[in-house]
Amino acid sequence: MSLEGAGSSLAPAAEQPNAPRLPALTGLRFVAAASVMLAHGTYTVLQIPDTPFSAVYWLRQASGFGMTLFFVLSGFVIHYNYRNIVLQRHRAAFAGFLWGRFARLYPMFIVMLGISILLSSRVSALIAGHSEGFVGLLKALPFYLTFTQSWFPIWIDGVPLTSGIGGASPLTWSISTEWFFYLAYPAVALLLWRPRSAWMLTLTAIVWCVIWAAFAAFLFDHTPQIDRWAVDVFGPAAGIEHDLQGSFVRWLLYMSPYVRIGEFVLGCIVAELFLRRRAYDATALETALGQALIALSTVSLFVVTYLNYAPDPVVDIFRRLNMNFALAPSCAVLIYCSVRYRNPLSTLLSTRPVVALGEASYSIYLIHYVVYMIIVRTNVSILTTPAPNLALELARFAAILTVICLVALTTYALIEAPARKWLRAYAARLR
Repeated sequence: MSLEGAGSSLAPAAEQPNAPRLPALTGLRFVAAASVMLAHGTYTVLQIPDTPFSAVYWLRQASGFGMTLFFVLSGFVIHYNYRNIVLQRHRAAFAGFLWGRFARLYPMFIVMLGISILLSSRVSALIAGHSEGFVGLLKALPFYLTFTQSWFPIWIDGVPLTSGIGGASPLTWSISTEWFFYLAYPAVALLLWRPRSAWMLTLTAIVWCVIWAAFAAFLFDHTPQIDRWAVDVFGPAAGIEHDLQGSFVRWLLYMSPYVRIGEFVLGCIVAELFLRRRAYDATALETALGQALIALSTVSLFVVTYLNYAPDPVVDIFRRLNMNFALAPSCAVLIYCSVRYRNPLSTLLSTRPVVALGEASYSIYLIHYVVYMIIVRTNVSILTTPAPNLALELARFAAILTVICLVALTTYALIEAPARKWLRAYAARLR
């Protein structure tokens, strides 16, 4: 989800998007990655007792917000940067778009995939003389190498494909889902390209939210029937009773691109609205409305999160959408207002440190769980022994998060950026 233009030189028009940079969007990428990093950290390394609905409990729910923000933001960024390129309807332009996205995602992905394989318990079992799990890893590997591990409901030796490698590789389901979005994007762009007024685009976004929320809620309401069908077709390993996290229902509602694409499309619609409005200065009335909307959307993120996970929620629809679309409208409004209007939030998101961390957000996402795994497996007492008081425990957790960010900034500078530059240059030489 790069804002710096991930176009390729496969086609002259696709070399570099012409859209001006929007630093606030880069800052939001860090917010999304940090949300996932915080949530996973509370599970693995934060040594604070988790009582029902304590602060730790709510921090663990932050990954849901982070993933939704990633997907809506991705739709916005892709449409904002590549709308004109893809609408050329030329195969070379589309190839350039895909190559740019490949250059953005693959180098760091392949490095971390190799590390996950080394950390996988299947490799440890192979060294100990048990090859069964490693054979399953080899069966799953082609899907990971082609970014398709989240596309298919497959269980290998009772393990879902999205967990088929082990290590920190289960996190890469979102990258696979994102790659599906890229392939589908030209069709989305063609549906949005016709001239529409700002009011019509706003109405389109609202109608889309209603339609997709109804669709996702319909699937949730039919969970028992879907679960029974999945067990009949894929076997007991696909059932909720066997393992909720590895079930077909969980894959369908949370990981599969076929349901999560609703968030991506919403981001594209909001980007089209922004593109149509950016030529016009915001009036005083619009600015005041925008300031109110950004405050409302920020508050709604907390309210909807509470309704998603609190006992006996007042509004049941959010509980039915808590694996996918519940927070998407709030994220869409937040993104639009952050780039359309100047406000304290957009100013903060545009500061140099936040933008730098936003540039490294992909590395943060891929690295953080590996760091947590190493801490847990090495069992270093200074990191794993419960601290004598809450302040020290939080300080230790903050130090771990800081290390992750520093490592991510380093890998971005040494791996991500140089590899992307080399791949673009390679495409230019081919052309």
